[in-house]
Amino acid sequence: MKPDPTQSSQCSRRRVLSLAGGAAALAAVAPARRLAAQITPVASPAAVGTPVAGASVTAPSPMPSTLAADASPAFRAVADAMVAAMQQAGVPGAALGLLSGDREEHAAFGVASLSSMRPVTPDTLFQIGSLSKTYTGTAIWRLIDEGALGLDESVRTYIPDLRLMDEEVAAKVTVRNLLDHSAGWYGDEGFETGNGDDAIARYVAERLPRLPQIFPLGEFFSYNNAAFTLLGRLIEVVTGTTYDAALGSLLLGPLGLDESLLDRAAVLQRPYADGHIALPINGKPAVAMQSPLWIPRSADPAGGIWSTTRDLIRYARFHVARGTVAGAANVVHPDSLRQMREPAMPIPGLPMQMGLDWFVQDVDGTRAFMHGGDTAGQHAELVAIPEQEFALVVLTNGQGGGALAAMAVLDAALAQIPALAPLAGRLGLTHALIVPDDAATVDLPPEHLAEYAGRYADPGQAYTFSQTGDGLELSIETIEQPGAWLPAISPPPSPTVPVAFLAEDIAVASHQRLPFVRGLEGRVGWVAAGLRLLPRAAEA
Repeated sequence: MKPDPTQSSQCSRRRVLSLAGGAAALAAVAPARRLAAQITPVASPAAVGTPVAGASVTAPSPMPSTLAADASPAFRAVADAMVAAMQQAGVPGAALGLLSGDREEHAAFGVASLSSMRPVTPDTLFQIGSLSKTYTGTAIWRLIDEGALGLDESVRTYIPDLRLMDEEVAAKVTVRNLLDHSAGWYGDEGFETGNGDDAIARYVAERLPRLPQIFPLGEFFSYNNAAFTLLGRLIEVVTGTTYDAALGSLLLGPLGLDESLLDRAAVLQRPYADGHIALPINGKPAVAMQSPLWIPRSADPAGGIWSTTRDLIRYARFHVARGTVAGAANVVHPDSLRQMREPAMPIPGLPMQMGLDWFVQDVDGTRAFMHGGDTAGQHAELVAIPEQEFALVVLTNGQGGGALAAMAVLDAALAQIPALAPLAGRLGLTHALIVPDDAATVDLPPEHLAEYAGRYADPGQAYTFSQTGDGLELSIETIEQPGAWLPAISPPPSPTVPVAFLAEDIAVASHQRLPFVRGLEGRVGWVAAGLRLLPRAAEA
């Protein structure tokens, strides 16, 4: 039984705050595919520079480009793929950066906002979402190199008053557990704790103790934004300053990343991209502007940076060359940069692992490291292959469609390099998370299907697998949390969809890979959805 591609499971609105490097956008992939051929963007009458939700689209948007006249043939092919993917997926604007050997090329496409119709330029700032986690991680590694932090030291060594819902976890959780996403508590709560310099400290003191423990400390991988807020607080405590200031002095300044910004006032003084989402409006396919423009300041260590492809390629060079970048200080030891991209935790059911803290994928003996990010209406990806001196950066102002566009552009870029062409269609977060229409499935007997039936839930959403005859079906429930940060526009409610199996313990519904995870006793205890583990609810 194959999933019906005309049906789609949706993640909850708070999952957009997940900043998951492709995971948040995953839920919008199937609807984006359905809408792609029908979407026709137009500018709204909103004032220039004003983020307005609901600016729908009814006529073709322009596709200006800054592609250089002397662009290489390979880069032109990648740019062509970018434009085609944007048009297909309903992405208004994007920026592209490619490093291949000693050649670096950039181009920008489309408009930064359907409100103002400003063209995207090389100076346009995009939100990079969870790519920010790798900046936080790199700063943490600098502090480890300097002896200010210990990788396997308890967090309480530095924050003695750390409180969590599970006291034993609070006493034992280490810096390593935070970097490799094995801390085990629910990590996607998005509550505002103000815009002051104490926003991160307040989140750690007030909100972190309320997050339930989803699995035992260190046992599994489950993507955790709140863990990176705690890493940001560690940076504040050991440096004696704010996260923003510390990141500037530890990393952004020494690397010359002058176009990578956290300060909101500084962003507003420059050209920037508004977020957009593709979804039906009044029953018709459309692209709408998404808001709010800002994520909570407490989430800055997990996803608050704005940047350009120029800065991101410079940052990628630093990691690809293990610290040796012309004109930049060697701020992190090469061995530490290597450890960041060494496999540290397996990711349930996926052909990749988590490093400290890059995603790591080995295909045919070639190692790539990568991360991405999603905010309200924006998607970013960085993929690097050190042995080929390859790095690709894609920034888009489209939610859902941005992940599709980045996937198509990555495939096109790999195809232009003979040594990497066999990896096209196999490398990258989105390829790992979604399942193609022609994927082979297996039939499991009813008694095996009964092992998976049940409700799996965290504080933000619930997946319910129900046995129907000789199969399973999935329904998804959004659990709204009063006071939580939410984007203004949410996808339509999820339909009930059929579930197929790629193998035992590996389900698929609406193109979404859904691995089941068993505990030490062998019983199915969790389902992995969008890189998160949802625990099985106790039976009544």
